[in-house]
Amino acid sequence: MVAEVGRRFGLKISPPVAARLADACGNDQAIVTQELQKLALYIDASPQSPRELDHDAIDAVGADLPEGEVLHLADLALAGRVGDLSIELSNLPAGAESIPVVRAVQRRLLQLAPARARIERGESSDSVMTSLGKSLFWKDKPMVAKMLSMWDSTRLAKVADRVGKLESDLMFSPTPDQAALGEELIAIARAAASRR
Repeated sequence: MVAEVGRRFGLKISPPVAARLADACGNDQAIVTQELQKLALYIDASPQSPRELDHDAIDAVGADLPEGEVLHLADLALAGRVGDLSIELSNLPAGAESIPVVRAVQRRLLQLAPARARIERGESSDSVMTSLGKSLFWKDKPMVAKMLSMWDSTRLAKVADRVGKLESDLMFSPTPDQAALGEELIAIARAAASRR
């Protein structure tokens, strides 16, 4: 599936690289597609000019921050925890990559949006949370349930647009810009906090 989706973006993907991506994206085709699109942009691949995707490119677009820390920043923003988020942002190592944090926000939004849409169609939040099952780490369930009560579909879509624009700005910026990342995350957190 990864190799097939990658071909659409002009990416040649070996089985070990495909396995790594599938695993990192939880075998979720929507997330795989999003990641491959970004990687294609990064290595300047296109269907007219295919390129080999290797581990180095994934590492470069990947992270200086551990996956858990990256997701934690995303969750603090979407849960409206402005104070905690400010502290975490001030503790980021200088030069830490911003893109992985942006992607963590996008991954969480991809989880929240369909779940919130189901709630708005009349399903109970408890049944929606139960149906997420193993796709959601058990420790994250209280935080995600809280986020679902704070954000409606329209506001989630607006955040997704803003985060997409931020990612584009960061990818084409010559230097990683932690200030822009921090400002956007704090803005998201304040918007969430206003709905408590």
